[in-house]
Amino acid sequence: MKDKRDHYYWEAKKKGYRSRAAFKLLQINRDFKLIRKGDLVLDLGSSPGGWSQVAVEIGAFVVAVDINPMEDLKGVTFIKADIMDEKLIDILLEISDSYDVVMSDASPKITGIWTIDHLRSIDLARASFNIAKKVLRNSGNFLVKVFQGEEIKNFYDDLKPYFAFKKFHSPKASRKSSAEIYFVGKGFKKI
Repeated sequence: MKDKRDHYYWEAKKKGYRSRAAFKLLQINRDFKLIRKGDLVLDLGSSPGGWSQVAVEIGAFVVAVDINPMEDLKGVTFIKADIMDEKLIDILLEISDSYDVVMSDASPKITGIWTIDHLRSIDLARASFNIAKKVLRNSGNFLVKVFQGEEIKNFYDDLKPYFAFKKFHSPKASRKSSAEIYFVGKGFKKI
């Protein structure tokens, strides 16, 4: 029921976005200019498609991946797959040998046990980065959600050498009660 009282929930309904998460990407992209017109964007954990919608609006071409189904969206190629599955990389490389942006708003199934939820979110974020390492073009951009907790510093330290610009950021559209934060990496370099 908390969504029913949420400003971004109602804004998403009004503007035709599939989720309130669209506003998070709009705000992050306004601040960091990760996605540009003509980019090929890989959207991991894409369903229901709010982030894909925003990327298409910007003028990007999108390959979206989720373990859950996603309704068709013009300008988006959808792959129903698990981002933890190693075979996914081959499928993505068949579509294109590199992507300009890799983004992931993937979230684990929430157990309510904080440590488990945090560690599962780190696992998903690492899986997203492992895909990015294989498919992201040199100087490309990476965005991934992670829940804050004891492993966040190690996660940041592992990604730090791969990006010219890197920081954690919490967009205004994130709920105040949420422990989610986004790693923003620009200027990817293969190591």
